[in-house]
Amino acid sequence: MRRLRGACVSVALLLMISACTSQPTPAATTDSQPAPAATTGGEAAEPQFAAFDSNRFDSPTIIANEWLPLQPGKRWVYEGTAVEDGESLSRRIEFTVTDLTKEIAGVRTVVAWIVDSNDGEVVEKEIAFYAQDNDGNVWYLGEHPEEYEDGEFVAAPTWIAGLEDARAGIKMMAEPQLGMSSYYQGWGPAVEWSDYGQVDQMGQETCVPVDCYEDVLVIAESSLGETGAFQLKYYARGAGEVRVGWKGADETQEELELVDLVHLSPEALAEVRALTLELEKHAYEISPDVYAHTSPMEFPEGTPAHTVVVAGTPQVNLPEGSASEVIVYASDLPQSALSEFEVWDDPASPGGKLIGLPNTGDELDPPPENDPHVTFTVPVRGSVPYRCWIHMKVGAPKGKSLANVLWVQFSDAVDQANEEVFRPGTRSYLTAQGPTKEGWTWVGCDLADAETSESLVHFQTSGEVTVRLQAGMEGVGFDEFLLSPTRFLEQPPSEAVVEK
Repeated sequence: MRRLRGACVSVALLLMISACTSQPTPAATTDSQPAPAATTGGEAAEPQFAAFDSNRFDSPTIIANEWLPLQPGKRWVYEGTAVEDGESLSRRIEFTVTDLTKEIAGVRTVVAWIVDSNDGEVVEKEIAFYAQDNDGNVWYLGEHPEEYEDGEFVAAPTWIAGLEDARAGIKMMAEPQLGMSSYYQGWGPAVEWSDYGQVDQMGQETCVPVDCYEDVLVIAESSLGETGAFQLKYYARGAGEVRVGWKGADETQEELELVDLVHLSPEALAEVRALTLELEKHAYEISPDVYAHTSPMEFPEGTPAHTVVVAGTPQVNLPEGSASEVIVYASDLPQSALSEFEVWDDPASPGGKLIGLPNTGDELDPPPENDPHVTFTVPVRGSVPYRCWIHMKVGAPKGKSLANVLWVQFSDAVDQANEEVFRPGTRSYLTAQGPTKEGWTWVGCDLADAETSESLVHFQTSGEVTVRLQAGMEGVGFDEFLLSPTRFLEQPPSEAVVEK
C-alpha cells in the first residue's frame, strides 16, 4: 500500500541464493534513467525498472538530491486526513533520518524511522532504507513495517532488495522531467509490493504550515494492484516532500501537509536511534525468511550497533573447527543479479541451468569496464583467508574470443598486508582462466603470473560482501561459484562436494 513512508554469522556448507520464479519480472532499462514515456491507446506503458549496479554507489549515505535531501537528524512531520471503511480519520506521520546505516544488496544505506498514527493511535512503525548513486538518484532498497491494531502487533510485510526476488527501485530521480515513463520504486513480490511513480507536474506552487513553496515537483504514485488510483507527492527543492494529495479512484483519499521540519538535537536523535535498533531486534525474530538474513545496522559506520544473530542454514558435514565455505549456484541467482548474461538449460549443471553469453568473437575489456557481469552477495568471516573456484563451461573459440576467461572482484577485500585489492570499480581483479578445450572444468581464481598464496582473498570485517563476476571473453559460462577458507579446501572440489 502506498503511504508517505516512501511510501557470530553462521553459514552453511552449501549456501544457495534463491530466487522466486513464480513472480513476473518488471521491465528494465539499461541505465538509471527510465526511457521516455510510451503510450498505447492513451494508456501509460508498463512501469520500468532502472538498472541497479551496486558498483555505482561511491558515497551512498550522502543523500543530497535537491528534491529528497535525507540528512541524519532531519525530521518531517505530516498531518491530515484519510478515509478508511467510509470514515474520515485524522492522520499523522513522522519521518526521521537516523544516523544508522545498513548494508543491503552490496550498498550501504541510510536508515529512516517512520511512525504512522490514525486518530492518535500508532498503527505502524517502520524502518526503511535509502541510498544515493553516483548520478544523484535516490534508491529505495527495502523496508520492515510493523503494523498494529489496538496496540498489538499484527503483521510485518517486509521486503529487502536481494532477498525473495525483491529488487531496489528509484524513489527520486536526480533530474525528474515531464514525459519520463513510470518507474518502479521497488519490487517485493513476496509481499505484493510493486509501487511505481511518474512525474505528474512541475513548476507548481503550494503553501503548507511550514512555508510556501514555488517550482514544486509532483510525483503520481500507484501500484500494480491499483487501477486508476494515484497518490500525489509534492516535493520542494531543498525541503523534500511537503504535501500529499490524490487523484482518480484512490479510496483512501489521503491528504497531508508538512506541519514541522526540524533538525533533532543529539539527545533526541539518540532516542530515535534506540527505538530503531529495538525494532530491528524484533525484525530478526519475526522475519526469519527475510530480515534475519541481513547484516545488523551500524553506528558508527563499520561498527555493528547491537548484537544480533544473522540467520544461516544448518552446517552439513563441516569439519569441526573449520570455517564455512560458500557455494552459489547459477540456477538460484535472480534475474536482478545479471547484466547481459543469459540463462540456459544444461542438464549437466546443478539445477539444470548455466549462466553465460553468446560468442560473437569479442575479447572484452577488463574491470572497471561495465561488460556483461553477475553481482551477488555472500557472507564471509573477516579473519579467514579464502580461495575461490568457478565451475566454468569453456565454449568454442571464435575470433578474438577463446571463451575461457572470467574476472572476479569482491567488496571489502584486502591482501595479506591489509591493502585494498580486487574491489569493484578498480583495476584490481582475480582471473579465472580455463583451458582452450571445450567443456566443463573447475578453474581457480588467481592473479596472473603470481604465486597461489598471493591470490588469497581476505576481508576486513565479517558480514556480507558483494561478489562481481565479469566476462573476459564472449562464449564463456559457469554454473557454480565456490568461496572456501584455505584450511577447508586447498584444491578444486570434487563433484560430490558440490552436488546440489
